[in-house]
Amino acid sequence: MKQLALATNNSHKVKEVGSILGELGVQILTPKDLNVSFNVEETGSTFSENALLKARELFRLTQLPSIADDSGICVAALDGAPGVYSARFGGEGLDDKGRALLLLERLKGNPNRKANYECVIAFVDEKTERTFEGKCEGTIAEEYDTIGKYGFGYDPVFIFPLFQKPFSQISDSEKNQVSHRKEALNGLLSFLKTGQNGSN
Repeated sequence: MKQLALATNNSHKVKEVGSILGELGVQILTPKDLNVSFNVEETGSTFSENALLKARELFRLTQLPSIADDSGICVAALDGAPGVYSARFGGEGLDDKGRALLLLERLKGNPNRKANYECVIAFVDEKTERTFEGKCEGTIAEEYDTIGKYGFGYDPVFIFPLFQKPFSQISDSEKNQVSHRKEALNGLLSFLKTGQNGSN
């Protein structure tokens, strides 16, 4: 089984990426698994820049082929915000629910609810740096979902058109078939198999 180091301390991302890649014969190792201290300041202005920053640092620390995810939600009516600042939207005092509620407040009364999740997976080893992109189109709900028990981040307010309900009401296995992260990881896997796909 192929092993990749995953540059995140986010347990939700570890679970989601591990589930998608595990079904395809790839095992992920986290900084905790590798007993390394990992904390990178995300100073990039794009998802690609931030993903590469994280993957490069974990490769430097471990010398293992490393991948990193940078992702967020981009809202049309907010000119693409919060985008790369999705995890920091509203400042440090807010949790996932607080950020989602702030997003709903910013869109209150706005008929334009178009949004998309975006994800970039970066791969770094001793010879190669590549990025792979994924996108998932949807809309922002009018209210925060209090019924669903799945997902994380903005999932309780992101409605996926195929199911006509928020990601928080879609099982992990269903989400993993259609998500932005799945699409980006598909690109990574194609590259690992052929060495030809992806972009610098």
